[in-house]
Amino acid sequence: MTLLTWNDQYRIGPTLIDDEHKSLFQLINDFHTQWAEKHDPATILPILNQLIRYSQKHFRDEEEIMAAAEYPQLEAHKNTHNKLIEEIFVLQQEFESRNVRLEHDLQKFLKHWLFDHVIYCDYEFRDYLAARAK
Repeated sequence: MTLLTWNDQYRIGPTLIDDEHKSLFQLINDFHTQWAEKHDPATILPILNQLIRYSQKHFRDEEEIMAAAEYPQLEAHKNTHNKLIEEIFVLQQEFESRNVRLEHDLQKFLKHWLFDHVIYCDYEFRDYLAARAK
């Protein structure tokens, strides 16, 4: 069951970032599918844990690329990443406590987190790279 569909308009530029974004879309879709079909925390939790680990890796990779490109908004972007990781850890802890209502909140957060982060934060980096290339 697809919640998010990758589209070329989401491309940032560096292949690694775009490939990792595609993988994040897939992990969120996997989480959504398991949630919609089974509502089984034992099945959903490993996907959530994988998503968190992958997000942390992605943020590190993205920050390294931004640093290499001398992106002037890198510190603000790092702060956004840190805030997102903190939020997802809180949601993970609440989910692990078997708060059933949270499954929907977590799903909504994941969808908006990735989509909003790519559209509002990463597009700024894309625009910076495009301007710098001119």
